[in-house]
Amino acid sequence: MFNTLRKINQRPAIFSECTNADLWTDPHISKKMLGYHLDPDVDLASRNHAFIDNSVQWITRRFDVNSETEICDFGCGPGLYTSRFAKLGAKVTGIDFSENSLQYAREAAAAEDLNIEYIHADYLNLSTDKKFDLITMIFCDFCALSPENRASLLTVFRNQLKPGGSLLIDVLSHSHFDSVIEETKVEHADSGGFWSVQAYIRFENTYKYNSEKVYLSKHSIVEEASTREYYNWLQCYNPETLQKEFMANGLRIKEFYSDAAGANYNCETPQFAVSAEIL
Repeated sequence: MFNTLRKINQRPAIFSECTNADLWTDPHISKKMLGYHLDPDVDLASRNHAFIDNSVQWITRRFDVNSETEICDFGCGPGLYTSRFAKLGAKVTGIDFSENSLQYAREAAAAEDLNIEYIHADYLNLSTDKKFDLITMIFCDFCALSPENRASLLTVFRNQLKPGGSLLIDVLSHSHFDSVIEETKVEHADSGGFWSVQAYIRFENTYKYNSEKVYLSKHSIVEEASTREYYNWLQCYNPETLQKEFMANGLRIKEFYSDAAGANYNCETPQFAVSAEIL
């Protein structure tokens, strides 16, 4: 028991473990994530639905979305953005790793007679001949990737954009990083909690890596017969560091906003959004 607890509370090397896919492939957790997606009032798996409505309205104006616009939403989840784009008449594609979320998205699109193509794939390895006028990736998903995977994804973005096309993503800011506190929390959950159908004890360890502006939320799920760990790495940026990363991978940021609904940029906000183009 002592060695187990010591391992749980040991600071790992930065980006040494990656468990991103596990949240979306575990049958129990993916259902819980879908529930958060669909709750209209919370900012957990997706932005709240009022924000999404405002975001889509702004995106439509800013990027002149019309019936000829080809849009791809990376990490589309259950289709909260894609369905709204499709209702505007755009030609819409959604990509996600969670089959559970995509099943919901497909059923919802069919119920509303929306023509949306959904692709079940790891977008880091996307292979398609399609090119897009607009690519979106919203809810700071980019920040959860390692430096190598971010470079791979930026290459995918560059390859899938049409000439003159735009990329819109949001990221966590240095201001958000400064607000994060290193701490350890312990939770006891009966059966049917977020992390497991069984009863469990959860240790949540938060570690900051100051020079890299990265922090980790490490969740250790201790059940009667096993212990599982989930690593949620989050890279934080300012405009200069994000522009440098984009430029190194063939993209250039054109505009900065405080969020993906087009608010004026403010360095004090916990996240910011950018629109980018091919170099």
